[in-house]
Amino acid sequence: MFSIKKIEIYEDQIKEYDILKKIITTLDQEDAFYILDLGIIIKKHQDWIKKMPRVVPYYAVKCNSNPMVIKLLAAMNANFDCASKQEIQDVMQLGILPDRIIFANPTKCPSHIKFAKSVGVDKMTVDGKLELFKIKKLFPEANKSVSTDSVNLGMKFGCNPDDEAKKLIQLTKDLDLILYGFSFHVGSPCKEFNAYKHGIEICKEFITFAKSIGCKDIKLIDIGGGFPGESGTEIDELSYVINDAIKEIDPTIEIISEPGRYYVTSAFTLAAYLHSKKTIWEENSPRHMYYINCGVYSGFVDELLNLHSRQPISLSNKDNLLQPVSDKQYLSTICGPTCNSFDCIIKDVLLPEFHIGDWLVWSDMGSYTSSISFEFCGYMPLVVHPFIRKSQWQDFCAFTRCDINNGL
Repeated sequence: MFSIKKIEIYEDQIKEYDILKKIITTLDQEDAFYILDLGIIIKKHQDWIKKMPRVVPYYAVKCNSNPMVIKLLAAMNANFDCASKQEIQDVMQLGILPDRIIFANPTKCPSHIKFAKSVGVDKMTVDGKLELFKIKKLFPEANKSVSTDSVNLGMKFGCNPDDEAKKLIQLTKDLDLILYGFSFHVGSPCKEFNAYKHGIEICKEFITFAKSIGCKDIKLIDIGGGFPGESGTEIDELSYVINDAIKEIDPTIEIISEPGRYYVTSAFTLAAYLHSKKTIWEENSPRHMYYINCGVYSGFVDELLNLHSRQPISLSNKDNLLQPVSDKQYLSTICGPTCNSFDCIIKDVLLPEFHIGDWLVWSDMGSYTSSISFEFCGYMPLVVHPFIRKSQWQDFCAFTRCDINNGL
């Protein structure tokens, strides 16, 4: 678990780069760190409730398990999607009741199922018959949702909605287990919003089939995750598709979702110190090698997997963080601090020239970054500095009547 600070409250007009500079100068240190804008998460939740009021969000803890994120969402009555015994423990230690948790991992270790039973987390997903037999033995009274594969998610999870899912429904009935509902996941992130409509239509068909064979406890459709969360993205178009797809569903059926990156992607910004540099000349052109104090093992795992190629800006450009310091660009590589040759964030891309002592800044760093960080080569996971602006803090405290610095 990474280190976390208490919330700093700033005046409304303060800019993000001023917050970054204040942390750097106040602490007089070179360690990379995150800042966490809690106001962004509050607004994201308010937008969700306003635009998709029937869809209950269960925050996907695996996306970012920062305790302050969980506390904040819990105070706003969000629920939680956990994928392991440890995630369930972490959430419940913050005062979250078991009825606000879904154990949304289709393949679970026996000890994790036993733990879920011991703490009362009784909603879980399955996608295969052997998992049903396992639950029949260990936790037969659990509420189960059959997890289908509504789009191509590869081989790892989900069952074929054309045939396999109906066999699981029948087997659940034959084993005298509780079939609570149906779930699907369109992949993350999802750029084809009609995939949600397709998944919902399949779940509606399964509800009809399940009831026809005597399953009377169907109470839920889980539309999964995949919702975009980058800066500037909105959910208006997506909410229209989903609201239209669920409008005819029996109001006794609860619709839930598992948003993760939607809440946290744009709420986290990473700042790293450029401590070393060398320049290689090739045919009279310089190629710059930069070395910073975080890397693929402390926030940039997507770069290691070639899923992302995020480029920074320099905090030296104090007038506008969105523009580079200079228009002139050079072939550049940015490396992490470890002695591992794979620890490179970006390779041979065009960037303005940076200098030793610069602080480099990456935005939209909240999803699947800190949660997949670990100690390596003596470098620890990064500290998170949460903050909020004064008017947002006052509104939040008035609405929730709680202080998340001191518990829920």
